Amino acid sequence: MNALLLLSHLLVSSPADSVQKQIGIQLHTGFIIPHAPDLRPIAQTRPVGVEITYSRTALQRAAFERCNCFARVGAYVNYVTFSNPAELGRTYGAGAFFEPLIRYGKPLSFSVRATAGLAWLTRYYDADRNPRNTFFGAPLNGLLALSASAYRRLGPQVALSVTAGYNHISNGGTRQPNRGMNFPTLAIGMLYTPQPLPYPDVRQWSRPILTSRFAGRLTPFASVRTLPQTTRFPEQATWLWGLTSTAGYRLSRFNALSGGVEVVHDGYVRQQARRAGDRPEGWQLAVLGGYELWLGQYTFATHLGWNLVQPTTIPDGRVFQRYQLLYTLQNRYLLGVGLKAKLNVAEGFDIRLGLRF
Repeated sequence: MNALLLLSHLLVSSPADSVQKQIGIQLHTGFIIPHAPDLRPIAQTRPVGVEITYSRTALQRAAFERCNCFARVGAYVNYVTFSNPAELGRTYGAGAFFEPLIRYGKPLSFSVRATAGLAWLTRYYDADRNPRNTFFGAPLNGLLALSASAYRRLGPQVALSVTAGYNHISNGGTRQPNRGMNFPTLAIGMLYTPQPLPYPDVRQWSRPILTSRFAGRLTPFASVRTLPQTTRFPEQATWLWGLTSTAGYRLSRFNALSGGVEVVHDGYVRQQARRAGDRPEGWQLAVLGGYELWLGQYTFATHLGWNLVQPTTIPDGRVFQRYQLLYTLQNRYLLGVGLKAKLNVAEGFDIRLGLRF
């Protein structure tokens, strides 16, 4: 998720009587998933944390049509200890979230939430002092999370919450090692609404008409990855850049199938080969296919990719996953983020700009 996109909604001016503000607190606990055998000894601990949130729910029709939903949009700060102070340490985080509401206004309501932010870690990999912690290669990391919540209203202003979440912390491949940490959590909390407002009856609003089922887009993207220092070479930042072109068919206002091609020049792979004395190749050409979820101005695309062309030095096959979160401006321009992964290992995040046609 792109935290900048989500935070932009907080800056949209709205009449005071059409925005509901809320403050929340949650206590979390969970477990770490050891996604490789050598991580199991260090992963036998329990994360415990606390999170404080501030959110706003805009109740105007224009806000509803951004995602075909009412949603809390807010910011959070959190603290998590991994119960292993010497090797995993603690993390201090902050960021933004987007939380569409289900059965809003009822005594028992639900929501789903996407979170994006930054996490500052007190312990990370060091070849001499902390060699087992290959989860994190740098102190500053990104955090992505998905969660689902149930809210039980105790009165007009107070509701109790129970939340199940899945969290991922990594630096997006900017510095190695970057195996990332996945840790599910369960949380209980409280949500306080200083001035409750009634929700509009959206059944009185006409639904947007799907005027065209075919859609296409071009999204150039770029990111930075860092090669670690060795006895022969210094630490070196490298650029990755590319272009994704997709075309799709919208099954409904919310669902679409799409496919396309992607061309990438990976400076990280090129410099790796050069350091190893191999031919310095960086170009990749892939075909993509998958599913897209359209929620108003938001598009979430998940594709399976296969490299037709790739450097011979890439050791782990040609298949990968490509995820994109895009926000549409003026029905044409795109801003968002992408993530490339192979199975449960994130290779890197990127920033995307583009055009829809």
